[in-house]
Amino acid sequence: MHLKPLTSLRFLFALMVFVSHLDFLRRSNYDWLRTTYQDVLVEGYIGVSFFFILSGFILTHVYRSQIDGSKKENKKFFIARLARIYPLHFATFLIAVPLMFWGQELDVKGWLLAASNATLTQSYLPIKELYFSFNGPSWSVSCEVFFYLCFPFLMRFFDKIGPLKYYLTAALAFVILILPHFIAIQWHHGLFYINPLFRVVDFILGMVLYDLYVHLKSKKALINFTRLELLSIGVFMLFFSLRNRVSETALYSVFYWIPMMGMILIFAFQKGKVSEILSHKYAIWLGEISFGFYMLHHLVLRYFSLGNGKLEWVSDDCIIIGILLSVSIIGAGISHRYFEVPLNRMIRHKWK
Repeated sequence: MHLKPLTSLRFLFALMVFVSHLDFLRRSNYDWLRTTYQDVLVEGYIGVSFFFILSGFILTHVYRSQIDGSKKENKKFFIARLARIYPLHFATFLIAVPLMFWGQELDVKGWLLAASNATLTQSYLPIKELYFSFNGPSWSVSCEVFFYLCFPFLMRFFDKIGPLKYYLTAALAFVILILPHFIAIQWHHGLFYINPLFRVVDFILGMVLYDLYVHLKSKKALINFTRLELLSIGVFMLFFSLRNRVSETALYSVFYWIPMMGMILIFAFQKGKVSEILSHKYAIWLGEISFGFYMLHHLVLRYFSLGNGKLEWVSDDCIIIGILLSVSIIGAGISHRYFEVPLNRMIRHKWK
């Protein structure tokens, strides 16, 4: 069953990441826009946490009954996931090459950075020059590949230990909560925001959350889901409003676990008025192109920044945002229809 509202929500959180990267707004002529960016929009990076939790939830929803632990099924699963993400990753990697090496010699370090990005291993070492090189957002795709490798084994392991998986997940979450107190702060971003060994906990939370969804779905109860949907949005906004009261490290993921899991759980039922809006065909289309939007938007912004963050023929920052957003959406739409989907089908057909 296609969980339409969750597909649409992917775009909204990708949009949050987009606005967080509008660095040129720090120099905006509009005081309100400059302030809004510095106080609110810059926090949009939290959208990545939503992607990781949702990934665990959706993969469990789609593949739970398909993966039997055999090498054949594991291989089939991994190829299907790589076919979904790698073609666009590699294309954006190539588009980013001029940004990395324009006017510079390609030395040994450059080749190592390129190899790490091409193989999607750039997120494993907490070195900013490494994990943000080439197409910056691809660090999260590196994490996703790690999650994909773990997923079949996590599924089998969780099936074996039964209810113990809930205690294990709680223990892992507790470790992530307290571990920053024992690690020097200069390593926090590279570990607790970037590193897949730490971010896999977000993914596992999504997997376990799906169990709760299945359990609740089997219950017969009269529930006003519209109120629940609005409540989940309100709780998320409440947490967001309290962001200045917690550490930056907590904001990387831990602080938003509860509101994001709540939104995913409630909207998965697809029974409220908000879900009805999110199930509109145009909202779903935006969700379907959200991966392309996420992967392309930063390149659009970086090439735009080559002109010092200006367009000669327009000076209004609001119009510039609209242009950059439109270019990113159109590019994602074209990529999805003429590049991602065809290559996905071709790769899966060839390796089936």
